[in-house]
Amino acid sequence: MYYTRSRLYILLSFIAIFFVSDTNGQGKDVNDYNYKFTFSIPDGWESIDMKETTDKDAISYSFMKKDKKMTIMLLAFKLSSVKNIDDFIYNLEKDISLNIPTKSGEYSEQDFGKYDMKSANYKDNKFDEMIYYFRTKLPESPNNYVYMVRFITEMKDFNTDSETEIKNIISTFKPTAE
Repeated sequence: MYYTRSRLYILLSFIAIFFVSDTNGQGKDVNDYNYKFTFSIPDGWESIDMKETTDKDAISYSFMKKDKKMTIMLLAFKLSSVKNIDDFIYNLEKDISLNIPTKSGEYSEQDFGKYDMKSANYKDNKFDEMIYYFRTKLPESPNNYVYMVRFITEMKDFNTDSETEIKNIISTFKPTAE
């Protein structure tokens, strides 16, 4: 399924319901039951925006670190079949409205059984980004999902501490589709 620029603009123009809960001052758990994923945001982050398409087949979340040194953009798409992860990545990397910098290096890959993930570092003269792509692999399920979790940091703010924080946050991301 290819998402055009207008489709992504629609994605960014409609609000849906989601669940965010405090975990004893330890941050927030984001549990989206409609798009079947969960992850944790540590203290020091705030939710900026969340929008869903009118067709209820795509949603976007935005979070910003309170010191404004990093943002997270999460896109989730609901599909009727298993999506080829390379096609999904290609479509997002080429979408001009996302303005993703050039990939730096090779993709890293992991297979978790019911879902898999590819990630890469993207850089230009201003931003250093880590982007993680996930897709569920449930051929018998009525719905499958693809996700992009994008960590955006200005070049001057990207360091080992920010890289560690990104790895800690992304380690909590789990597709929950069965």
